[in-house]
Amino acid sequence: MNTLGALLLAAGNSSRLGQSKQLLEIDGEPLVRRQARTLLALNPVCVIVLTGAEQKAVELALDGLPVHLVHNENWSQGMGSSLACGIRAMPERVRGALLLLCDQWKITTEDLLALTQAWEQSPASAVTAEWIDESAQNQFGPPVVFPRALFSSLIKLQGEHGAQKLIRRYKGGVQRVVLPHAAVDIDQKSDLP
Repeated sequence: MNTLGALLLAAGNSSRLGQSKQLLEIDGEPLVRRQARTLLALNPVCVIVLTGAEQKAVELALDGLPVHLVHNENWSQGMGSSLACGIRAMPERVRGALLLLCDQWKITTEDLLALTQAWEQSPASAVTAEWIDESAQNQFGPPVVFPRALFSSLIKLQGEHGAQKLIRRYKGGVQRVVLPHAAVDIDQKSDLP
């Protein structure tokens, strides 16, 4: 039985970019819709999309997809607030939550399958993407699968910071899966595909 839920963060206002990342079109499709379809291909228990800025336009871009929309009234407080809001919305039967950021546009279903398969082998552990940055340093972060044991800590997150500190301290173990696509996101105009 599948016990994985998926969470797509699409709430920010993209202040550095100057336009909504969620609504950028890649291959003629809004980024938020593209990312939601990528998650849906995994056939999780649910796909929760966190909205905030541009709420109505984001909801319209997702029209017809079987996703659960959750609006974070406090989206302007940052990623931690949205992550906490999304984890609160996870159904009780979900044992792990896969987090994908809306602007990680190169992530594929195959990338996410690699993460979820690692988690299925050890469902008490957290599983993060790992990549090498421009300065040849190993980095880790989203996409990530959070085990149920971390949910109570995740719902307390606030502000701009995500879950990296929680993952570093997590005693249930952390697996890293090499996903070079995780290094690619959109923060400024030079990052646009």
